[in-house]
Amino acid sequence: MKTLFLLILACSLSYCIPSYSRESIDISGTDTIIPVNKNATPEVLELLHYLYSISGKKMLTAQHENLGKMSRMTDSIFKYTGKKPAIWGGEFGFSDSTHDIDNIAYRVKLVPEIIKQRKDGAIIILTYHQANPIVGEPCPFEGGVISKLNEQQWKDLLTPGTEIFKKWAAQMDILASYLKQLQKENIPVLFRPYHEMNGSWFWWGGNKSQNGTAALYRQLFHYFNEVHKLNNLIWLWTPDKPWHGLKEFFPGNEYVDILGSDIYPEKDTSVVYRKEWYDEMVRLAGHKPLALTEGSILPDEQLILQQNKWIWMMAWTDMLLDFNSKDRIIQFYNSDKTISRDELPKWKH
Repeated sequence: MKTLFLLILACSLSYCIPSYSRESIDISGTDTIIPVNKNATPEVLELLHYLYSISGKKMLTAQHENLGKMSRMTDSIFKYTGKKPAIWGGEFGFSDSTHDIDNIAYRVKLVPEIIKQRKDGAIIILTYHQANPIVGEPCPFEGGVISKLNEQQWKDLLTPGTEIFKKWAAQMDILASYLKQLQKENIPVLFRPYHEMNGSWFWWGGNKSQNGTAALYRQLFHYFNEVHKLNNLIWLWTPDKPWHGLKEFFPGNEYVDILGSDIYPEKDTSVVYRKEWYDEMVRLAGHKPLALTEGSILPDEQLILQQNKWIWMMAWTDMLLDFNSKDRIIQFYNSDKTISRDELPKWKH
């Protein structure tokens, strides 16, 4: 029945793409794009169509901000370049004042900041370093976000009615309350839960079993879509450096709108964006868009041309300044191969 529904939807979709008043974007061939949430809002459809349309052509600029600092890096970029990142990245946090930049006390400021950034034309992406449900929040990074579940705890986490599941659901209910506020404001969100899941550092990562990491992603997908009716999310799946073996963590095409990868420099090497990683992601993504969802070193124009399926690169907080010269940042933001906020379409929805 699901397959039949998707075929009917694909044939019947006559979603109207707006006439962009800024740069003209070729949207031919994207009229049957179907989000993984069949109830996705018009804003999600509009944004997905746009992201598909730039694939293979240009790269969006993007910047992640610490929860406790909100727009500090965005303001610094504007000061240097006269431009703002096309994508504003935020975080839900996990800590208390002992790790203040990720202090959950600042969550009250998150929705107003996102509304402000969206009104300024930004695309929004949100990350969540979730506390281990057994530990609860607020929690430390080491021992809270970076921690482990044993086999029985994994089983209980994925079993409704258990104590661990109830604790997990309570955390998701809090998160959903913020996302619902954004849905009420008609703001689409690029949402990347359980990132870097192919690594073994975060508590949600490294479990290749049938009832492991991929199953947890699917559980959240169903919980947000069916229990909370969150229809303003574009679902991202974003592993760490994509060495072989990714498929064991992939939840399935029916759960992922966009694939991405978090890529930082390897120790003792000058190579950052390995071609084999890009090729691996292209094979896994198929027709779906790809993104560099975390990083420190900005790609140059040659790499943007060679690995042209990456549709954005999101620099992680202060690492933008730590790993790139001022001239390099200016060059990246003013390149004709990148898209900054002033070049985005004026969103119809």
